[in-house]
Amino acid sequence: MRKWTALQWMKILLIILLLFLNGYLFYRLLPFIGSVTHFLMRIAIPFFAAAIISYLLHPLVGRVQRLGLHRTMAILVIYAVFFSIVGFAIYKGGPVLLHELRSLDHEITNYQQLYETNLDRVYTSTPEAVHDQVNEALVRIKHSMNKMGKGIIDWCSNVIRSFLTLLLIPFLSFYMLKDAALIKKNVLLLVPKKWRKQTADLCAEMDQSIGMYIRGQLTVCGILAVMATIGLWILKVPYPMVFGLFIGATDLIPYFGPFIGAAPAVLVAATKSFYAMSGVILMIILIQFLEGSVIEPIVVGKSAEIHPLYIMLAVGAGGELAGIVGMLLAIPCFIIIRTCLRHLNERFRIIDK
Repeated sequence: MRKWTALQWMKILLIILLLFLNGYLFYRLLPFIGSVTHFLMRIAIPFFAAAIISYLLHPLVGRVQRLGLHRTMAILVIYAVFFSIVGFAIYKGGPVLLHELRSLDHEITNYQQLYETNLDRVYTSTPEAVHDQVNEALVRIKHSMNKMGKGIIDWCSNVIRSFLTLLLIPFLSFYMLKDAALIKKNVLLLVPKKWRKQTADLCAEMDQSIGMYIRGQLTVCGILAVMATIGLWILKVPYPMVFGLFIGATDLIPYFGPFIGAAPAVLVAATKSFYAMSGVILMIILIQFLEGSVIEPIVVGKSAEIHPLYIMLAVGAGGELAGIVGMLLAIPCFIIIRTCLRHLNERFRIIDK
């Protein structure tokens, strides 16, 4: 049996003492961790936003650059178009959106009474459970609208207070786009040399599959939001911009998104008249038909190539784990896991053994 020397015992005691000391320091610093995390998040938000913008604009910069322009000029051209569109949308749509949110927040309490008075026949001919579900849905919508309205107002005030921080985002994304190759090279230098090629191939495949999927889905959601807003405005449904943006945003959730997005607009239209409700339902069906048969095949194509069964399983699992956020992130996470497993199998032949 091995005998322990005094020096070895001293090393073990020193390690235990250091562990207790680290635990004590962590316990003492625990009240400050929230403040430090909040401070780090405020610093990281501009970099995170700049990374998203540069990632979305990177393919467009490459296409413009292939026309013969220098990369810096290509970035400036894309910048001028992108920020002009975003600025115009905020300038024109921001006040309207805030007005609709405030108005909806004030009127949502009346929709339960409007539902009961305008839909007496339906109300009396349906089970009591349906009434309870509608009332619960209205309460949830009111709570969500209150949080959304307060969140947007707080966000606007934070934007004004953090104006200088927001000015950093275009500059950060500019340098991220300009030095994308250098950043990629420096990141790969952190990987051991023998794994560098496999890591580069893995990142390239992830970028191709996830990038095409995310850019395509965001484009589709933007188109659907515009179509839904115009359709609701034509049908004279109240708050067309709020509901149109909500319909577009929830379309990021495969299969279940259209039902989630259409529910508030249908409920509000039902308080107007049966014809308004029918018009909204027909409009949603038409938009979904155009999305599935025309818009999505052209914009997204077969970028993800995921079987519908896997999509439903991933979305269901995401919903159970993290609610709406989990449903939104389910497909990108599935693509990442699938790509990693594919590369691991190609490297180690796990499945073939």
